[in-house]
Amino acid sequence: MSRAAKPMARRGANTRPQASGSARNRKIRPSRKTMTSLWLALMLLFFVEALFYAWCRVQCVNAGYGIDLETRRQRALLTTRNHLQIELARLKAPERIESIARTRLGLVMPNMQQTVILP
Repeated sequence: MSRAAKPMARRGANTRPQASGSARNRKIRPSRKTMTSLWLALMLLFFVEALFYAWCRVQCVNAGYGIDLETRRQRALLTTRNHLQIELARLKAPERIESIARTRLGLVMPNMQQTVILP
């Protein structure tokens, strides 16, 4: 045999199939490319989850700011309503209406002959 043929013969001799018992005991390792892909997928999933969590927190904080703004607005509107109710009560006071009728309009209270009682 030639030199080139000898290594071929040796490789062929070493690569014969193993017995079925030892083949079952041997662990099959995933390739390096598969492990890298798996880690990249897990890191990408983790990154997406972190972004989603951050987005949720930002939305929660924005909702809190919105609630606070509307609460302050409601308080201001309630204060304005209370002031307007007080002003309305002051404007509807019978004493005020009577004084305006006498001074500005020149009206007087009617006497008994000027009143008509309806049946």
